[in-house]
Amino acid sequence: MEKELREQKLKEIQKSEPYMSGIRINYDGQNRAFNAYRIPLEYLIYNKYNGRVGSEVKSYERQYRELNPENKEDKKVIEEFLWNSYEKRNKRTEKNLVEMGQQVYGIVTSDGIIIDGNRRASLLNRIYKNRESWQKQNHNIDACKYFIAIILPENAGEKAVQKLETTYQLGADEKLDYNPTEKYLKCKDLKRIGFSEIDIANMMGENKSTIEKWLGIMDLMDDYLDYLEYSGIYTRLEKREGPMVDLYSYLKSYDKGTKSVTWDYDEMDVTDLKTISFDYIRAQYEGKEFRSIAKPSKKDGIFCNEKIWEDFREYHFNSTTEIEEESVEDVMKKNPDANMSKLLTTRDKDWKKKVKNQLKNNLKQSESKIDNIKQANKPVELLNRAKNSLLAINGSSLKGNSEEALLVKEIENILKDFKDVLPEGTKSL
Repeated sequence: MEKELREQKLKEIQKSEPYMSGIRINYDGQNRAFNAYRIPLEYLIYNKYNGRVGSEVKSYERQYRELNPENKEDKKVIEEFLWNSYEKRNKRTEKNLVEMGQQVYGIVTSDGIIIDGNRRASLLNRIYKNRESWQKQNHNIDACKYFIAIILPENAGEKAVQKLETTYQLGADEKLDYNPTEKYLKCKDLKRIGFSEIDIANMMGENKSTIEKWLGIMDLMDDYLDYLEYSGIYTRLEKREGPMVDLYSYLKSYDKGTKSVTWDYDEMDVTDLKTISFDYIRAQYEGKEFRSIAKPSKKDGIFCNEKIWEDFREYHFNSTTEIEEESVEDVMKKNPDANMSKLLTTRDKDWKKKVKNQLKNNLKQSESKIDNIKQANKPVELLNRAKNSLLAINGSSLKGNSEEALLVKEIENILKDFKDVLPEGTKSL
């Protein structure tokens, strides 16, 4: 149904007896009373960028085409996103809607866009579409063809609508059900249309410093997507929030200056750190392993030790720049009809396979160097570790090349230096 006809139908509904009255909500800065009406679902359309599936929709549009909620096929795409966003809970809510009816009112604009209640409306649509199956189970689902909602005034502006949507979605208890990426995207969208950090904080039930942090993390996420040629494809951030949050915190520390780093790093060094961290995030490193790369800690952070960092960085770039990879544009051209999400997942998996050993070995060796520094004043432990490492070498695997010969010579010189400092009576042991 087109916009003009939806507006006309909703005006007619508002002349009838309301389903509920005296509902007070904070609208456009004022605490106002509204009525709620039973609205036939065919008079309404989904808000495709609502806080529950905004990242899915934006990613889809970046890869394929713009979605039009008025179009039946596009409506199905949005409904699929809404169903998959929290399938387990959706099944429970669907059953409750059938047995008890709609218990919580929604909010819609004067032209029928659902501001709050997209998930419930999609479930009501789903129930009514499958009404024969429910009727066979002796359920009367006539009420499920209606959505109970407040209808906003005709002059509702974008900022007033966005404020309501954010307050009722990401500012409510249900926000735990949302994809983690959604809160960062919502902050970005609200900032773009003119809301301040304190405004956003009030809407989302957070403090200003949290919103500033979320905006910074969103910028970092965008940088990550740009780096991989995935700009705007926010679904590629799935399961990567944790290391992004860590990296944001570390980069902020290095930007301000930290006593954990004793060498004179510059902006280019921090850029290299960011790039290498992106590669490890792409390979889905997280937790302690990921934190050891950039953590501002003399005892645990690779970046904090200049020599260890230089070796780590050099090996990383030497080993990863040799990896050949098709551009996203070429992947899309070769597979125009394929599911792009699956193609990009495969692209990341293929890259990970090619660099898996290099990333793992480089990180392991650097962490081992840090551990050795921690035990610098425990020579027996380190000497035992060195002895065991040498004994573990399969002599027949030695190729006798110049690199091996050089390493053996270096070890020999180190041992000579150690022997020179031993007490006189122990040298002959």
